[in-house]
Amino acid sequence: MMTDESPTSSDSESDFPGRRHSAYSWIIPLITTVVVVAAVVMGLMLDTRRVPLDHIPEPPSVIPPAETLYRQHCAACHGADGQGVPGRYPPLVDTRWVLEDDERLILIVLHGLRGPIEVHGELYDELMAPLGHRLSDEEIAAILSYVRHSWGNEAPAISADDVAEVRGAFPAPRSPWTVDTLQQR
Repeated sequence: MMTDESPTSSDSESDFPGRRHSAYSWIIPLITTVVVVAAVVMGLMLDTRRVPLDHIPEPPSVIPPAETLYRQHCAACHGADGQGVPGRYPPLVDTRWVLEDDERLILIVLHGLRGPIEVHGELYDELMAPLGHRLSDEEIAAILSYVRHSWGNEAPAISADDVAEVRGAFPAPRSPWTVDTLQQR
């Protein structure tokens, strides 16, 4: 009795159980390679954009309006209306943190703030990132003056000279402030 020993398609599939041969089997390795290369390139690009914390930015040739600066750098957390996000980011309206102690307010923006802070009887514990290495004295002064004159706040403006003076007295690098370290300064 003769048996047919030629392989059939079902025989070749049984060599690799659970795996079908497809004209598109190259797609998964290609996609994986593209994703890995993209991640490496993005990492390199982000690494080259790092700015040292002691970097003092030059003011731009044209400083955008203060409201625009606020929206670009602050509104995502503190809200377009300065009301913050309950339980996450504190409001900037009618609070001593904004209206009192110019130096303290400048330090928070320059070097950031971590740890719990109480505003209007509510505790907030999110990190505020430092902006001093990204924004010039003029830009910080514009943002802080905008906040101190918006949403019913009434406090004196902060000048670029005020920011430069505080920046010079408390140079970076330093870790973000806490409420306790701000009170001890």
